[in-house]
Amino acid sequence: MATNWKLGRECTLSVGGAELTLAREVTVELGGSEADVTTRASQGVKRSVLALRELTISGTALYTSDGAGALVSAYNSGAAIDVAVSDPTLSYSGKWIVASLSQGQPLEDVATLDFTLKPTLEETST
Repeated sequence: MATNWKLGRECTLSVGGAELTLAREVTVELGGSEADVTTRASQGVKRSVLALRELTISGTALYTSDGAGALVSAYNSGAAIDVAVSDPTLSYSGKWIVASLSQGQPLEDVATLDFTLKPTLEETST
């Protein structure tokens, strides 16, 4: 039940108010869990409905960009950050948490930061 979008050249991703211009391979994943609503009236056919929807933004950014620094700061502090992602077909914004970070340090390439963002309700604190 998941849908993935790869953000193309017409997309924007802003993290903490700064556009993450050096991001690459950004994916917006829409998914969800299902609930069984099968009844005797369904004549032996299992029926399901979408119970909880999930939204995840993941990608890779060059570590030198301002937005990547905001991701690291938000992860270290445990604070929610403002994130906005949009392209001609979709738009999401709100408070997000940095669920995971992975910092690549290749010998013959630029340093990168793999990130996963998930939506949250309010400002979080640790």
